Amino acid sequence: MDWITNVEAIAEWLRSWGVIAVVGSILLNVVISITGFMPSIFLSGANAIVFGLMGGFLVSLAGEVIGAVLAFLLYRWGVGKSRKLRKWSESRWVQRVNQSSRLKQIAGIALLRINPLLPSGFVNFGASLTSISLFDFLLATLIGKVPSMVFETFVGHDIVFFSENKSRLAVSLILGSLVFLIFWTKRKKGSIYE
Repeated sequence: MDWITNVEAIAEWLRSWGVIAVVGSILLNVVISITGFMPSIFLSGANAIVFGLMGGFLVSLAGEVIGAVLAFLLYRWGVGKSRKLRKWSESRWVQRVNQSSRLKQIAGIALLRINPLLPSGFVNFGASLTSISLFDFLLATLIGKVPSMVFETFVGHDIVFFSENKSRLAVSLILGSLVFLIFWTKRKKGSIYE
């Protein structure tokens, strides 16, 4: 399983797909998003190596957003089928989200997407319990995924090309650490999700 975390090996594997590499990468990102057990940073880095920084960012973003939307729809369908999960959608926090304005719902999802402490699968599942519309979920996911995909694309790429991009990698890691610390301290204080 070492090849899963080896950005260069994933890049070579994608290159071997030829013209369907873009579609294949997007589909891999969809699987990662739906299953929610593997971080996508390795695939984002490989995409940057194969398709260039901008192309890799766009391919990764497309895969992440499509995967999140499909996971949201799948989870919402599951909530509709399961009596136990439907009870979760009656919880106090879900009711508070449902009573929030549309703008607050979108902003909340977007902020949760940026939070490095919260796996994407939790955001998808939590949102599926609420009454947020598919369009608003898509919009919030797109807004929130942009910063994290920029980070993942640059870090994944620059780790492979470390000698050429030491400074940019250092800046990316410092900024990523600052975001992590902001969310971690807010979480410790209990105010980030209120």
